Amino acid sequence: MLKSISKVKRPQLLLDSKDILPLCFIGLTTFSLISFLFLLFLSFKFNQLATKKTTFVQLVNGRSLVISEQDYLYRHPEVIKNTVRQWANLTFNWDGNIPGTKDIDKGRDIGKGKRITTNAYIGSFLIQSGKQGFRQAALNAIAEITPSRVFAGQIRSKIIISYLSAPRQIKMGEWEVDMVATRVLVNLAGGADEEINFNRTFRLQAVDIPSQSLNNNSPLEQQLYEIRSAGLEITKIAEFTTNK
Repeated sequence: MLKSISKVKRPQLLLDSKDILPLCFIGLTTFSLISFLFLLFLSFKFNQLATKKTTFVQLVNGRSLVISEQDYLYRHPEVIKNTVRQWANLTFNWDGNIPGTKDIDKGRDIGKGKRITTNAYIGSFLIQSGKQGFRQAALNAIAEITPSRVFAGQIRSKIIISYLSAPRQIKMGEWEVDMVATRVLVNLAGGADEEINFNRTFRLQAVDIPSQSLNNNSPLEQQLYEIRSAGLEITKIAEFTTNK
């Protein structure tokens, strides 16, 4: 019996070399695969950063900007909304004076004895002109609702915008924006003030951004450049109803 007990084998605590080699191979393969996937992920992220092409620029007036490359027809939603807001303010905010002065605004003659305020005239350059545009028709319509007493400093006008929708993209480079606003006419010569609803849907399109002349521009030329610098123009103004 003692002889049989002496023949019992003890379990091995260490692996033989022939057992270690396969485990090393599996471990090395797994590590290589993880490293490859990690490098692939880093390459993807670096490619994304390179595609955005964000850069830093400084303007001649000293202002610094961070810009990123976008499609030529891309316009930021806030820029689109601001163009609509800017047109409304220029067209319907009258105080009887030429902008930036205390001189009485005698208005701009648009033909056939019709006149509009200087601000409204400047704002009209945000409207599409030419055969496909309606700038002249808009000028005539604005002249029809402009009281002649505004040119004598007897009436002030203010537009109060209560709602301006986020731009809806119709197609690449074209959007619609809804506005709910109220025009307030203040009668400085006495009498009742007047409130007029102004609810409209604006359609805008991306256009070429003008280049600024290096020569000394007149105040009017500078204003025209500034309002067109967003690269947008209004192609349609239609009635807007809240249940639309």
